[in-house]
Amino acid sequence: MLSRGLLCLGSAAVASGKIYFSESFGDGWENRWTTSKWKDSEGTAGKWVSTAGKWFSDEAEDKGIQTGEDSKFFGISAAFDSFSNEGKELIVQ
Repeated sequence: MLSRGLLCLGSAAVASGKIYFSESFGDGWENRWTTSKWKDSEGTAGKWVSTAGKWFSDEAEDKGIQTGEDSKFFGISAAFDSFSNEGKELIVQ
């Protein structure tokens, strides 16, 4: 039993890391993200919408963005502070 507890504690230490970027898509997300203007002039650029989707536990907490139109072009990006992962693994989720 004690060894199982130590194993869990050791695993927690391995799983920790610094978060360089996080987004909850709450109020004001449109100001933190930049949408692409690539297809605006052709009228084929799609719109992004903030939604919790059909299945959620907490609507406010489970919000994300999704494409709001079919058969359109989509592009979006957000800025974050510069960093280096030299000598370390980089994990993107």
